[in-house]
Amino acid sequence: MQISFDLGNMSFQNNSIDGQTVSAHLTNVVRKLQEEASNSNSKEDPKLMEKIQAKIKSGKRLTKKEESYLKEHNPELYLQYLRIRRMAENLEHQLKTAQSKEEVNDIIFFAYNSISDKDEYKTAIIAALDEVVREFKKTDAYASLPSNNDEIEEARKTNRNKGEGLEDEDENASIGEDDFDVMAWSPLQEVIDSMPTLDLQS
Repeated sequence: MQISFDLGNMSFQNNSIDGQTVSAHLTNVVRKLQEEASNSNSKEDPKLMEKIQAKIKSGKRLTKKEESYLKEHNPELYLQYLRIRRMAENLEHQLKTAQSKEEVNDIIFFAYNSISDKDEYKTAIIAALDEVVREFKKTDAYASLPSNNDEIEEARKTNRNKGEGLEDEDENASIGEDDFDVMAWSPLQEVIDSMPTLDLQS
């Protein structure tokens, strides 16, 4: 019996009928193929790494695949990327809670000033924050914000005054409505009130 294998550049011929020898050889072949596949997967792709670095520098988010690749091939840059994303997400959250456009500007100013000049990723951080600010300023939420805190206070006073006026009207309406007292009413009193009165003059 003759057994022959041709796996790419690996070939094997066996004229023996020993099953254990064939099985052992197949195991080795499969192991080698797996190692080659894992080595080819783990090899660094310079073009992909360049693309990832360019995206980080321009403040863009990475895809899940890019994140996994970066985590495997450059753990240090991956950690810096996570730090930059956290800073951007923190700014995004703060902007969403702002009460006026003036407060939005204050939040942005503080975020940019908190970046150290010595931070080697300062350019990437600023780019990521710029992206967040640009996106937020396109939203309806930003467009509907009052310009400054004075306008907020004026709106509150106006609403307070309107609310007080309504309360006064309700009180006046309830007082002037009908003075009928249910507890003091009785059918006998109604009969007495409807009887004619005699006016006796002496």
